[in-house]
Amino acid sequence: MKFTRSVAIILFALVIMSPGCVEDTNVNPLIEDLDHENESISSGAMDELVGMGDEKTIVSLVQVVQNKNNSIEMRKNAITTLGKIGDNSTTDLLLDISMNESENKYLRMASILALGDIGDEESLGSLRGLSNGEDGLILYHAAYVLAPLNETYEVYGTYGELPYPLTEEQRSYRNNVGEIVFGVNFSEFPPIENSSMCLGHAQKSGYIQVMTDVDPGTSSMDEMYRIISTEAEKRGVYQVPVRFVYGTFSFA
Repeated sequence: MKFTRSVAIILFALVIMSPGCVEDTNVNPLIEDLDHENESISSGAMDELVGMGDEKTIVSLVQVVQNKNNSIEMRKNAITTLGKIGDNSTTDLLLDISMNESENKYLRMASILALGDIGDEESLGSLRGLSNGEDGLILYHAAYVLAPLNETYEVYGTYGELPYPLTEEQRSYRNNVGEIVFGVNFSEFPPIENSSMCLGHAQKSGYIQVMTDVDPGTSSMDEMYRIISTEAEKRGVYQVPVRFVYGTFSFA
């Protein structure tokens, strides 16, 4: 059977226009822009993909994340976009990356924040299983997304707030937290009757922590926070994150 040139063109056009064969002309260029060296272009692509947020877009982003031939930046931006879309179907993938010690650190940090954006408490709770020996930035990212959830121990009071990861405020806090704790004059703390108390930095919570086996009460916590905050401000750290938590001690 012979086709004339005009008939072949018409049939080709019908195939292209049929619903089952329509190619998504919007997603692919945006996916490619996730790897653009111009940050405003890659950021704009992420925003547009979040606005689309349909199943096809999610599948395309998951494929980008899973393809290890893609650049780290492209995969990281795809992870961030999935978090902002907020679909629970991607939590297993993001959790696997977050917990995988052999995975790229920047992909892990992006995945942790993406889980925080999605807000699935069961997946977030799994981050508590990260090892104490993990990289400090990994633990800080986990602490940041876990902070709004109920803790596994009793918290008497929370002051200040954890700075958003990878901001200048967060870098300043992490770089100076040891000196802040060391510089605090513990003897200036108001005494808490019949209690033992210690001050330190808990990597898994991200906070400077005052641990005591007796509730200090609001006025004492206010005063202790003022002392810690004054020391922090000497090092350019404001709204220093401090928690007063329950804990018992053995000096045997």
